[in-house]
Amino acid sequence: MWGNHDGENEGVAGATIGVVSERNEVPGFRDLYENAPCGYHSVAPDGTILQMNRTELRWLGFSRRELVGARRFVSTLSPRCSRRYLRAFDTLCDGADRVGVQAELVRKDGTVFPASMAIAAVRDRDGSFVATQATVIDLSERRRAEVEARRLAARLRTMTRRIVDAQECERRRLSAELHDRIGQDLAAANLDLHLIKDVLAGSLPALDAARLDDAIARIEATAECVRDVAGALRPPVLDAYGLAVSLRTCAEQFAQRTGIRIVVDAHSGSGHGDPRTETALFRVCQEALTNVLRHSGAHVVRIGLQRTDVEVRLSIADDGCGFDAGVAGVAEYEGLGILGMRERMLAVGGELIVESSRGAGTRIVARAAAH
Repeated sequence: MWGNHDGENEGVAGATIGVVSERNEVPGFRDLYENAPCGYHSVAPDGTILQMNRTELRWLGFSRRELVGARRFVSTLSPRCSRRYLRAFDTLCDGADRVGVQAELVRKDGTVFPASMAIAAVRDRDGSFVATQATVIDLSERRRAEVEARRLAARLRTMTRRIVDAQECERRRLSAELHDRIGQDLAAANLDLHLIKDVLAGSLPALDAARLDDAIARIEATAECVRDVAGALRPPVLDAYGLAVSLRTCAEQFAQRTGIRIVVDAHSGSGHGDPRTETALFRVCQEALTNVLRHSGAHVVRIGLQRTDVEVRLSIADDGCGFDAGVAGVAEYEGLGILGMRERMLAVGGELIVESSRGAGTRIVARAAAH
C-alpha cells in the first residue's frame, strides 16, 4: 500500500494499489494507516501478502520482511479457518465487491487470536481483480469480555437460585409456623369461647353475650385469614398433590375472591415433577394472576399446563387491556412482577416469554426442562 518503511524491502511491485500515492499522499495519512487501532493488509490474486500495516504485524509478531511478498495470507490463519477464507477470497475474485470473514489468526509463536475481517476487492479500469484490501479487528478483548459476561451471568443465576431456594425455605417455615402454632392456638381459643358460651347460656346479659359472639366471630375470621396467608406462603397442596392440582386450587380461590372467570387446562400436567421447577411455575402463576387483578381489567383468564418428556410449559392468558410488549414496554412493566417471574424461571434453567399488545390482552409463557 505504501512505499518502503523503516528501510525494509517491500518485496512486491504495485504495493501502492488502491491507496494514495507518494506524490499526492495526505500529510500524516501514512502514520494513520501504519498505527491505526485496527489491522490493514492487501493480498495479490495469488494470495501473496502485498502490504500489512504495523498494527497487524505487531499482532502477528512477524517483521515486514517475513510476511510481505514472502508468504500467502492464508498461512497466517488457523487450519479450520483457512477454507472459509479461501471461499471468501474466491467470491471476491468472481466479482463480489466485499465480504466479511470471522477467523483465527496465528501468531509467530503459534498462539491464536480471534479476528473479524472486512475484505474489499480492488479492480482495474477493465474490472479485473488485482488485489484485496482488508480491515482486521482483533476480537480478543471482546471474546474475553464475552467469557467474563457469561461467567458473571452463571454466577448471578447461581446466586439467584440460592436466594429463591432460601426464600422458599423461609416461606415453608413461616407457613408451618402460622398453621401449626398460631392456627392451632386460634382454634383452641375459639373452642374455649364456644365452651364458655355453652356453659353460660341463658345467664349472660344480652350485651355480654353479643360481645362473646363478636369475639368468636373475630377469632374465626382471623383463623381463616391465617390459613389463607399460610397457604399463600406455601400451599400444602403443592407438596401433596403436585402442580396441576395446585393450579386448579389457586384458580378456584382466585375466581371466588375476584369474580374473574378462570379456565384451567392442566390434564396433561398431572403428577409430580421437579419440586423446584413446580414451585417456580406455581409462583409465576400466582404473580401473573396478581397482575391480572391489579392491572389488566380482564374478565377471563386461561391457564394451560403441558408436560412432555422434554419440557413443562405453563401459560397464563387474559383478555384484558394489555400493554406494549416491546423492549421498552416490558422494561416499563418490570415493576409488575415480570422481573421476578423471569428470575424465578432463570433460577431453574427455564425462560419466561411475555406476549402482549395494547387492547389485546397479555399472555405469559413459562418453560422449563422436564426432569
